[in-house]
Amino acid sequence: MKKLVANILLTFIILLTSTLSYADNEPLESARKISLNQAIEEAIKNSTQVKVIDLDIQIKEIELDKAKHKEKKYEDVKDYGFSLGTVQGFQLDANMLSKQAEYGLEEEKIKKNYLKEDIKYNVTRAYYGVLQLRDYKNASKDNLENVQRNRDNVNNKYGLGVASKSDLVMADISLNEAKANFEKAKIDLEKTYRSLNMILNYPLSTKLELISNFEEQSFNKDLDKDLNKAYESRFDIIKMNHNHELVKLDFETNSIKYPSNTYKYKTKERNLAKIKSVVQDIKKSVEFDIRGKYDNVENQKKQIELAKTTVEKAKEGVKIKESLYDAKMGTLLEVDNALNQLYKAQVALSRAVSNYNLAVIDYEKSVNIGKINN
Repeated sequence: MKKLVANILLTFIILLTSTLSYADNEPLESARKISLNQAIEEAIKNSTQVKVIDLDIQIKEIELDKAKHKEKKYEDVKDYGFSLGTVQGFQLDANMLSKQAEYGLEEEKIKKNYLKEDIKYNVTRAYYGVLQLRDYKNASKDNLENVQRNRDNVNNKYGLGVASKSDLVMADISLNEAKANFEKAKIDLEKTYRSLNMILNYPLSTKLELISNFEEQSFNKDLDKDLNKAYESRFDIIKMNHNHELVKLDFETNSIKYPSNTYKYKTKERNLAKIKSVVQDIKKSVEFDIRGKYDNVENQKKQIELAKTTVEKAKEGVKIKESLYDAKMGTLLEVDNALNQLYKAQVALSRAVSNYNLAVIDYEKSVNIGKINN
């Protein structure tokens, strides 16, 4: 029995050391090999949303040309109160028409970058989902094999009269649970493959072989520097700065024409003061968002360390329960529970790595692109 439990322990230790390799046990003869970076490129290339936004950019380019033409057309009639519309609820005069169209084109291009980053995040999440479920399947298969061998050994001992009927019943229950877990793992894995195929815009039945490793991403960020970077690169900041610039130009244009004690001048001056306040508020909102995502990355990193510690403790627990069972001071159920805890700890570790990597991507997207409300 000591040799048997030692073999079980060895198998789980091997499983632990290979957790991040995620090699398939079954050959995929006709499967399409694809790395994470290739999957991201494929998803972007096949995205109908990217194609649509390319058309939107072309439309914005045409709108800019039309705006420049209209500006010239209305230059002689601007005294008749022509207005191009509103920005943040503030009415603007005709001389801002081309500037607004120019900003609109720039913002549309940023939206395309945002969409690409969003696709990258979704592909990575789906790709990691397959890696996780593939690992769960492999772990479940190894667990099933271990439980089966354990049940066969208990059955032999029962036949020799050195194991109780209770031990055999418990072994049968554990075997049934292991079989159920393995079947569920296979079904769940197929679902995650379909999810990845959907994001890649492939036929859902496409066979894939993932060749990227499941590793922790590096994260050495200077939060203060990233905040300053975000104030220049985030879409919501850029859009608000564009709005501020338009309102500012509108005020400066009208301040030349209207005295400071007129209704027109005071209205434009108030509009400028309002949008300055909005710009300051959105900077605080951006800082709140980025600091929250930074904290999440740090928290997920700690969860990995905790998960690793749990795995080590679970390994020690298996050794202890094995020793007690061999010394007839423990039960087979206790050994089985210890192996179960090790299996769950390994699964939790891979989940923690996945959550951490996704948190890193979310943070980087928050700094570089920010939020876009269509």
